[in-house]
Amino acid sequence: MSELEKVANPFDDWDERFAPLNALNSPAELQGMLCGRLCGQAMNEADWLRLVSDFMALTEEPDQPTTNALLEFLTQTRQQLSGEGFSFVLLLPDDEQGMAERVEALSQWCHGFLSGFGASGAAEQGQLEQEIADTLEDFSAIVQVAADDNDAASTEADFIEVAEYVRMSALTLFQHYHPEAAESNDAAQGNTPKTVH
Repeated sequence: MSELEKVANPFDDWDERFAPLNALNSPAELQGMLCGRLCGQAMNEADWLRLVSDFMALTEEPDQPTTNALLEFLTQTRQQLSGEGFSFVLLLPDDEQGMAERVEALSQWCHGFLSGFGASGAAEQGQLEQEIADTLEDFSAIVQVAADDNDAASTEADFIEVAEYVRMSALTLFQHYHPEAAESNDAAQGNTPKTVH
């Protein structure tokens, strides 16, 4: 079991890792940015570490354990996006946190994805299909959403539904731009390759 898999609440763990470095953005936004960036751009370890430092506006270099965790995070995220998707989980606060905090983190995740996708060059690979354009518009709308803790009971189901939509949309977008990843996974599973539309 990896170090990341041992953590009961990965969001809080990353929050604690970045706090001493005065990180500008949240762990949710960082994961979203990475997922968006990977849609159109391969990334080696050195590029990733530079990107983290720039995107999070870190005031200090991460220590070695944090650097190792970041490299593992890159590897795991690539593997999860390339797989069936069951292991891919959005890096968000758990359900013990207030609804306002969770909605804010989901909004930040989508903002990060849009930033990463825009910088990845994926949109420049030809005219965006309508379905992809619609998904990006949905992400933009989620960025604008706000929540009230007092309304948590009525919004819990809605939050779960929207978060699952975001998760599946990120997987679909990645596999649209990397059909070979889906085909490789199907071949490993002994399945017929699928076409992502």
